[in-house]
Amino acid sequence: MTYLIVGIDRRTRVPWQRNVRGHEPASATSAALERADADGVQLIVASVIGPNATVLDHASPASAPLRAA
Repeated sequence: MTYLIVGIDRRTRVPWQRNVRGHEPASATSAALERADADGVQLIVASVIGPNATVLDHASPASAPLRAA
């Protein structure tokens, strides 16, 4: 399934969004954090949007906004 992950870069406060595939919201969020980190973005996830523009709960250890630099 494809999810839209929306957030901001902790350092620059620039918006960030990507379509990410995952089996469930937590795996998509984890993949988005990894992708953002590879791009040098310290991502704070604001929302996970699923099929039919449904905003989903993304509260999981993988989406924790505080990450060590």
